[in-house]
Order: sequence, then C-alpha cells, then structure tokens
Amino acid sequence: MNYLRIIESEDLHMKEKEFKNVRWGDIYYCDLGVTNGSVQSGMRPVLVVQTNRLNESSPTVVVAAITAVKKKTAMNTHIELNTDCGLKEPSMVMLEQLRTVDKATELDNFVGRITDADKISEIKRGLKFAVGIPVKPKTERKGIVLSLCPRCRSEFQSIPENIVKRLDPFQADKEMCDKCQVGYGYDYMIFKKNHHHAKGGVDNV
Repeated sequence: MNYLRIIESEDLHMKEKEFKNVRWGDIYYCDLGVTNGSVQSGMRPVLVVQTNRLNESSPTVVVAAITAVKKKTAMNTHIELNTDCGLKEPSMVMLEQLRTVDKATELDNFVGRITDADKISEIKRGLKFAVGIPVKPKTERKGIVLSLCPRCRSEFQSIPENIVKRLDPFQADKEMCDKCQVGYGYDYMIFKKNHHHAKGGVDNV
C-alpha cells in the first residue's frame, strides 16, 4: 500500500512539473465534472485565461470552457475558434463560463495555443466584458491592437511604414506581450502610414 502511495505521489509530482509552464492562451483538455443546467461539464477543451504571472507559481489556473456547439455567437463573451489552434473542429470559447481548476489533478492533455493577434485581442475584450471591466469602443483606424513588451515594440517601430502609438496613455497595468508571449508591456495601436496619411504627408484624419 505504501508503495502505491509513493507511485501516486511521484506521478503527481511529474504532472506538477509538466503543468508549471501553463501559459495564457493555451488549450488543454479538462474534466469539468458533473454540473446542472447550462453550465458546461465533462471532459472538454478549456482555454487558459489566467495571467502568466500567476501561472508561474500558482497550483491552480483559471480556464474558460470551450464547446463545439455554437450558440448565441453575437454575445460578446462567445468567441469563435478555428482548428489552427489545435482543436479538432471549429468551436467557441464561452468566456462567461470561467472555472478555477487544479493544474496537476484536473488539467489533461495539451491541445494547442491561441497565437493569432486579432483573436487574442478579441478574447481579451470578451474577458473584460465578462467581468465588468469597461471596454473601449473599437477604433475605426485600419490597424491592430497588441500588448507589446519594449523589445517587441521596438521591432514594430523599426519597420519604416509602421506607426506605433499607445492605445491608452493612462494605462497603468502591464499585460503579457501578444507577440513573444514572454515579456510584459502596454497596449499599442499599430497601423500603416498609407492608411493614416494622405499623399504628401498631410494628416487625413
């Protein structure tokens, strides 16, 4: 009996080491157990939405349920996902269905990761809406919004046709970099000069 306990303890330790590198945007299988009503249940993919600062040290992680049944797609918290992130079929993450789970005992096989910058921005907006954080109206400029660390921001700024501006000069909290997924920085609007300036260099907006 003691031998079996040692084996179980070693297996748990190995899983703890394996899931220590869980990152925001990762997709894993997770057993959500038996639930009632409209709450998602059973073994299914989930999206990691907990900040990497906590992921590095916390034994638990916050995840959002993913379903292959697409309903109410107009909801701000229902974000459609394609198979390019490792899912077997087009699905939808339900950001209003958040759950705290134990990394070692409840997370299962790794599925994939969200890497598309536009999709990351869409998920972040949905999360803010879900927990009541004010969401700024989408800009009408033809560009993208990314959270960038200083190194990745410099890479974008080094391209002559890029214009890189802080989205919110008063933003205090840094977020995980959407490009490298390692560093932390602020939200920036990135767009091309020919979308922002008229011929001859005169500002057209």
